[in-house]
Amino acid sequence: MASPVAGPAPSAAQARPARSAPAVWRLAVDFAVAALLCLGGAYLGLWFAPFALGAAAGAFRPRSHGALLAVTAGAVAGWAVALWAIALAGLPAGATARVIAALAGLPPYAAVAIAVTLLLAALQALAGGWLARAAFPRQVRLPFPRRHPQP
Repeated sequence: MASPVAGPAPSAAQARPARSAPAVWRLAVDFAVAALLCLGGAYLGLWFAPFALGAAAGAFRPRSHGALLAVTAGAVAGWAVALWAIALAGLPAGATARVIAALAGLPPYAAVAIAVTLLLAALQALAGGWLARAAFPRQVRLPFPRRHPQP
């Protein structure tokens, strides 16, 4: 037997609350900062910059899954802009990418090597965030005497 329904089913808009404007701005700032720092890291040859940014996002914003995803997207965007700037400067980025792809056993197309590079930037950022969340888990709040425990 089916149980009676208390009321109409909530719509999709009612089921999930909308993000507030400050939260959206914070994610946009996370994205922009990560993109600029990865662009600078690529310029300086710091290939591990996405990992460091992911670790920072995981350590300093452990409760926000959106922050880690914004930093990951920013890392990919920063590396994409860096590769695009290299190509615009007239350097043989496409030929280098084809050779690297062929040496890695991938199809010798520049797009494949660039896609793998951007995928590695995303994986570095996600691995850094995972490692930071594993090393610095959420703090457990212990209740003080005469105070109700916090969930």
